[in-house]
Amino acid sequence: MSVTYDPDVSLPSPPDLPANPCSRIPLGEIDSQILVQAVAYWRRLAAGRKFPARSDVTPRGLRNLLRYTTLIRVVDGGKDYEYRIVGDAYVMAHGVSFQGRLWSEIEQQSPRFHRMIKPVYDFVVKTGEPAATRGWIERGAGANEHIYSEYVYLPLGRDQSAVDYILIFAVYIPRDTLDRSSTLA
Repeated sequence: MSVTYDPDVSLPSPPDLPANPCSRIPLGEIDSQILVQAVAYWRRLAAGRKFPARSDVTPRGLRNLLRYTTLIRVVDGGKDYEYRIVGDAYVMAHGVSFQGRLWSEIEQQSPRFHRMIKPVYDFVVKTGEPAATRGWIERGAGANEHIYSEYVYLPLGRDQSAVDYILIFAVYIPRDTLDRSSTLA
C-alpha cells in the first residue's frame, strides 16, 4: 500500500534513534515509487553513458518530480556544494530553503544532517556512481525533530570524466504513517 507523505509534520526525536539514523541502501532497495521513477528518468537521460549531463535535465522532463528535486552544483571538485534548485518537499521537510546557498554556509543550521550528507555527496562526485539513503534526518537546527526520508543522489556531468552536479530526489514520511505501511510515496 502506498502512502502519502506530509513533510510539514514535526516529529519529536524517536527515543530509539541510533547514532547514525540514516544509512546507505542499494538502488534496488528503494521503496518510493517516486524515487524509482526518478532513477528511471536519470537512466533514460544517461542513454548508456555513465551519467547524463546537466543540460540533459529539463523542467519538462522533471514535471512530475520537480517537487521532490534538489539540484546541487559541485564547487571546486567537491570542497563545497551550491544548492541551485530546491523543491517544495525539501523546503517543507527541512523548514527552510537553501536555494542559492553553499553547503559550507548552512552546515551549522543542521549539523547532524550535514555531517551525514557530505560524505554521500563526496562519494557521488568521486565515483560518478549514484547512491541512495534511507532513515531519520534532522528537521531544522536545534528543534530535536526528525522526519523519515528516502533519498537518491544521481551524478551529472558535461563529460564522463567529472561530476559537476548532483541531482537529488527525496521523499519524507511521518513516523506514525510508517507503522501502517512500509512503502514510501
